[in-house]
Amino acid sequence: MAENLKGMSYLRRKLSTKRHRVLKRYRYYEMKDNHMPRNLLVPVSLQAKFSFTLGWCTKAVDSMADILQFRGFRDDNFDMNGIYQMNNSDILYDSAILGALIASCDFIYISADDSGFPRLQVIDGSNATGIMDPITGMLTEGYAVLQRDADTGYPILEAYFAPGITWFYEKGSKPYSITNNAPYPLLVPIVCQPDAKRPFGHSRITRACMNVQNNAKDALMNMCICAEANSFPQKYVLGMDEDAEQMDKARAAMT
Repeated sequence: MAENLKGMSYLRRKLSTKRHRVLKRYRYYEMKDNHMPRNLLVPVSLQAKFSFTLGWCTKAVDSMADILQFRGFRDDNFDMNGIYQMNNSDILYDSAILGALIASCDFIYISADDSGFPRLQVIDGSNATGIMDPITGMLTEGYAVLQRDADTGYPILEAYFAPGITWFYEKGSKPYSITNNAPYPLLVPIVCQPDAKRPFGHSRITRACMNVQNNAKDALMNMCICAEANSFPQKYVLGMDEDAEQMDKARAAMT
């Protein structure tokens, strides 16, 4: 099976092509998309003065995340419920579900503590990827960035997951590996709405959702400009002569 693995370099390139899309959806979820309202008839200097915040993409995710609750495993012969409870299940479930709804897929990284007890950590879709087995839905190999530099965003600690072994690459240190008995890599995908064409699923923050929110910001800007123009007192209200002030091009366009 090792002969069919694509390797860490391939997965690193794959993550770099998908990362900006995931980060974009996180910006929309956090209402930090910084969309600049646009109108061809409004000067750019005036458009820059308008800033609006809408939470429609956030609502699309939260409305679904609030009703999805993981209750546990039925016929739990391997005490999986106990393992999850020891890994702060109150936060783990919600974090995994929320990340999958935003990025279409996130991952649970499995490791062992000093006593050998399994540790579970959620990694978002902007820091992990892999090759999925279409039959089982598990990864045949995976790659994750476990730690990034806070200022530059460059990886400090990377991990490559293969069946039975996990390789760690820390900046400034030699690579090292940890073996295990699992038949699959210790990186498990949590997928939102997968299908045959897109096994890693679909995000709740769709292109249509982002486009509608952007168009709403454009409409708000136009409404504000129209309100300002209509509230400007006309000459006949002030009792001014028609020739008292010359109408320049910008004011004429607004009128």
